[in-house]
Amino acid sequence: MDDWTVITTDGTWSSHWEHSVALTEEGPLVLTAPDCGRAKLAEYGVTAAPDPLG
Repeated sequence: MDDWTVITTDGTWSSHWEHSVALTEEGPLVLTAPDCGRAKLAEYGVTAAPDPLG
């Protein structure tokens, strides 16, 4: 045990987010990031959805 890993009691998948994320048909948006997450997502080859306010 590494004193960090957390598992569910039934063994199913779960996740923990440090941001609020919207998954849209056009791609993800990181709602709590100033640029909607575009810069960091691009580092991973992911294209963010268009800015809904832009």
